[in-house]
Amino acid sequence: MTFMGSKTHRARTVLEITIGIVVFCVFGASPSCLRGQTLRQIAKFDLPGPEGKRFDYLTVDEEDHFLLSAHLGSGILYVIELQSNKVVKAVPGLPGITGLEYVPGTHKVYTSDWGEDKIGIVDLQSITVVKRLPTAAKPNGSTYAAPFRKVYVADTLGKAVAVVDVTKDEIVKTIEFASETGMPQYDSGASQDAEGGSCQGKFHHG
Repeated sequence: MTFMGSKTHRARTVLEITIGIVVFCVFGASPSCLRGQTLRQIAKFDLPGPEGKRFDYLTVDEEDHFLLSAHLGSGILYVIELQSNKVVKAVPGLPGITGLEYVPGTHKVYTSDWGEDKIGIVDLQSITVVKRLPTAAKPNGSTYAAPFRKVYVADTLGKAVAVVDVTKDEIVKTIEFASETGMPQYDSGASQDAEGGSCQGKFHHG
């Protein structure tokens, strides 16, 4: 599934979702068959936030069947039911919300809120902000390392990555870099996490 960005349409805030239709090739078919792939729009629906404000990350909570949308410009997290395309709730008070990292099995999403330099933790059962963790400047992209139960959040202007233990919902370590950090990527083949003495995750600087 591919998600396209949002735009303002007729003075309303609209999120457009598209899904790719994959053309499957029969055995023995040439690779040129793959060039027949196409996309079509399957839904378009209004969101209640202010018009003309920038959106950022999208992620899916497959357990609760939610699409989570970060409305950076207005500091709102939208929780959208995938089956009905209805907004279940708009969670305000997350200034500068950018990155979203859903952690399976916890019913929680971790938000990067650079407007207050904090990592927000939203409980998706009560759909409320349950905790805010102060971090370095401009929290941005994030990734989850399931074997270690840790979320890694890039603090772009702080030139660091915050390591959040999801069992305690605390920052247990801050990894500093010589340049700005962007979107961290977890190396699933790693045998140790950053706290084990070897920073096995791949951190892309940007």
